[in-house]
Amino acid sequence: MLTRIGLTLIIIMLSGCRIVSQKELADLKNPPNPKMANISQTWQSQIVPQIGHDAKPAAELLKAVQSAKDFDEACKTYGYRSQDENPCAFSVQVSGTITKVDTTSRSGKIIIKDASGQDITVQMGPIIRGTLLRDAYKGASYNDFNDQVMYGDYGKAINQFASTMMQDFKPKEGDNVTITGVFSSWDIPQSIPDVTPASIKRQ
Repeated sequence: MLTRIGLTLIIIMLSGCRIVSQKELADLKNPPNPKMANISQTWQSQIVPQIGHDAKPAAELLKAVQSAKDFDEACKTYGYRSQDENPCAFSVQVSGTITKVDTTSRSGKIIIKDASGQDITVQMGPIIRGTLLRDAYKGASYNDFNDQVMYGDYGKAINQFASTMMQDFKPKEGDNVTITGVFSSWDIPQSIPDVTPASIKRQ
């Protein structure tokens, strides 16, 4: 027979138990990363302002990068990379007239005749390729995340804000716009590579 004390212990133990869902169990083993909690706020208050602050006009940036002693110096002075194995991310401002809107695929693009005379391609989406916005953001790196998959999801979530911004803007040929965004390179670029946008406004 169970003693009164033994029975009491069993009741206490049972009363403290509950069924844990698979998600709760996964979260207990691998807590969600805090940087995934409010990406909207991070986008609005940190990523976009940072890129806007660092961005230089396309012609000015290209000239400065090409004048650097070597690519490492150019990246350190005008760009950013959180790890040596990454390409360098450069923040750039593109101002000019949209000469083409290409929506033949879901990875849509626009071409802008920049004030410098260059034709610069900017991603429009709805699919934004790459992780440039994530990689250019100085407030997070792979070391802040639990695994590569979550880090990838973080980049996709950031890209979605850029995509929504461009879809809501509805760029058209003939629009005069200013875009701040990011491009990446492994070497001194001879022209501005495709730009991933962080902000857009009509002039």
